[in-house]
Amino acid sequence: MIFLQKRICLSCRTFRLDDPYSGVCRVDKTVEHYPMKTTEETCGKWEDGGHQYNIRLGWIKKTLEMEKGSQD
Repeated sequence: MIFLQKRICLSCRTFRLDDPYSGVCRVDKTVEHYPMKTTEETCGKWEDGGHQYNIRLGWIKKTLEMEKGSQD
């Protein structure tokens, strides 16, 4: 069985998370300010991030749990 990664920013090699819902796209490193993207957005310059996707999912889950715990 072959697992095909969804071509979203969260699974892209050039995406960097800022918070659990968004981050910046670092495809064009010549710009002064990287464009903001949500984790579910996509573009034609998507590159497979491999295992980074799972690491990011874990970070998001942990961050959301910590936020939920601090609100209780």
